[in-house]
Amino acid sequence: MEEDRLEVARREAQALCRRILEDGLPEEAELIYSGRNRLYAVPLKCGVTANVKVFKRPGALRGIIYGVFARPKSLKSFVNARRLLSLGISTPEPLAHLEERIWGGLRLTRSCYVCVHIKEAEEIRCWEDRDDRDELVEALGREMARLTAAGVLFRDFSPGNVLLKQDHETTLTHLEESNHEIAFTFVDVNRTDFNVRSRRRMMTMFRRINIVPEETARLARAYARALGEDEAAMEAAALKTLRRFLWKKDILLATLKKLIRPFRRK
Repeated sequence: MEEDRLEVARREAQALCRRILEDGLPEEAELIYSGRNRLYAVPLKCGVTANVKVFKRPGALRGIIYGVFARPKSLKSFVNARRLLSLGISTPEPLAHLEERIWGGLRLTRSCYVCVHIKEAEEIRCWEDRDDRDELVEALGREMARLTAAGVLFRDFSPGNVLLKQDHETTLTHLEESNHEIAFTFVDVNRTDFNVRSRRRMMTMFRRINIVPEETARLARAYARALGEDEAAMEAAALKTLRRFLWKKDILLATLKKLIRPFRRK
């Protein structure tokens, strides 16, 4: 995107944030995702389509934590996206962020983050059913190795946050060495750590990217090849990470829910 148009989009996005906090979302906003947070697509006057992520309103205590001690998710999304782009890692261009505070700025009440909408991108869920599965896994292994070399750890490294792009321009930018047509872009980047050199922490990328053990093993071997390391050892470590995650998710958390259920208010 040319710099002048991008600057116009940034100004429009800032005005849009203020409008959202004052008057709510515009009528032309299209809901894309609704969950803990909500994601909308909003066309800007400059011709750019923006994604607006409206974060869930924090409770009183959490609002004070984000108001005084921690950076709001909207600000972290904006700062992390700019840093990722500076490292040559693809993520939607950040446009604006805005936070609403009360009590003299001590309590955060609402926040939103705006970035450029990425066209023709898809999630990599259930890649085992794709015809190009082998090529995709090899490309993702190389991308993970590139993240490792850059010291970037996405703590929300999941199939919903890793988007696949069949885009030649992106390919030339991010996969120039491999000359491969498959490229990736990352979304929901507020939980991103930088300057990570711990291999143990990097292995957490295998927790949720694909919970099918055979596919996790396939990806681990591709990751090892990209790093020039032992494939069998990497596969064993990745599967251990996956098993630990599934145990916590399916057994430990389920047991805790059963234990606290009798104490919940009816």
